[in-house]
Amino acid sequence: MASTSGSAAPTLDITVPASPTISHDKRDDDQDAIDEKTIQEVNEDSEKPKEVEAPATGPPDGGFRAWLVVAGVSASGLCTFGFANTFGVFQAYYTQELDGVTQSAIAWIGSLQYCLIFLPGLISGHLTDNGYIRQQLIVASIVLVVCIFLVAECKTLWQLVLCQGVGIGISSGFIFSPGMAMIPTWFHVRRARAYGIVAIGSSIGGTVLPIVLRKLFDAVGFKWTIRILGFIIMALLLFYILVARPRVYPKKGAGGDSSISVILKNKPVMIYAIGATVIWFGLYNPLTFFDVYAQHIGIPKSRSFYTIVCANAASGVGRFSSGFMADYFGAVNVLVVFTFVAAIMCFAWPYAHSFGPLLVIAAIYGIASGAFIGLLPSPITRMVTPNLIGRTIGLSCMIMSVGTLVGNPIAGEIITGPGGFEAAGGYAGGTVLLACAIILLSKRAATGKWTGKF
Repeated sequence: MASTSGSAAPTLDITVPASPTISHDKRDDDQDAIDEKTIQEVNEDSEKPKEVEAPATGPPDGGFRAWLVVAGVSASGLCTFGFANTFGVFQAYYTQELDGVTQSAIAWIGSLQYCLIFLPGLISGHLTDNGYIRQQLIVASIVLVVCIFLVAECKTLWQLVLCQGVGIGISSGFIFSPGMAMIPTWFHVRRARAYGIVAIGSSIGGTVLPIVLRKLFDAVGFKWTIRILGFIIMALLLFYILVARPRVYPKKGAGGDSSISVILKNKPVMIYAIGATVIWFGLYNPLTFFDVYAQHIGIPKSRSFYTIVCANAASGVGRFSSGFMADYFGAVNVLVVFTFVAAIMCFAWPYAHSFGPLLVIAAIYGIASGAFIGLLPSPITRMVTPNLIGRTIGLSCMIMSVGTLVGNPIAGEIITGPGGFEAAGGYAGGTVLLACAIILLSKRAATGKWTGKF
């Protein structure tokens, strides 16, 4: 028994440290509880960004990558519309260099260039919505640069029509349209602002390139001027291809042909496209003939081209400011107000008989017309679902191409007739005023009312 009781003592001794063992287990439990709580807090913290990222399934409305895309698309605008906006300089130069060719005939070059920027829009939009974006940009950029270098070798009107009018115009269309469709994938709330900034590229081109062209014509001659222009545009297009891409690429072959019929049945889109087409009949008449008119009233050619420079520089103000205003007041509302002002300037420019007043009119006209260019695609993106934006912009551009094709040649014919520049101004102003009313009608069709933000 003693040995049994003696053996019990160690057992008691063993049970005595049991309390620290229990304490250790408790600490482990406490530690596990702390760890579990920490893990829970970490999980809660990790869930917080998810709440922020949930909307990120849609456009981020900013950020370095988004604004880099805007910069790239803006550079493409300089190469396409910016180049086309300089045609007033070419109009004046070809008038002097091409013997026996009328103003109206020369105007067909610029009109074809502008028209064909818009005309391939449906094909380009369809390719864009089906995921064929970079392929378009690479092929069209190569064609554009080659055609610019070919312009340097042109000696007759028909050669200029083919290279500068057709070649540069079509390739510009396949560069321009995909860029317009990229912007809505990156911006929603700030979309109008982004489009306004994109449009500054063509304004910069229309401001800088006329000065460069006019100075280089005298310094190195026509051929090397065009070649230098080709190298500049080549570098800008390379930048565009490298940085500009949609946030989400459409799946190849995902687009359906039935979407075209859906767009055609979209009443607000069709009314808006018709209104924009009517605007193109008259809006760019002053920009095309400013230089010619300035020389007509006795301003030397060394200064006359500054009317084009002034209009294009001022248009940058309109493009930039209108985008910010459209985010607050609605794209259609801002567009109509600015375009109304442009119509008044279209009426007024042939009545300026000296350099100063003509520059003032050119500046106001530039601001007002620039707002229209900057906001042109924005209302369309609000009228359709995101998967149809590319084709809707493309189809609308194809319809608008009618106005861009015939507007300036009609004005050229009017100028050479008995009415002269004054009659051309009345024609331009009247068409732009009519277009303002039609675009307001598209707002009514989209919202069911004449007032309110849209």
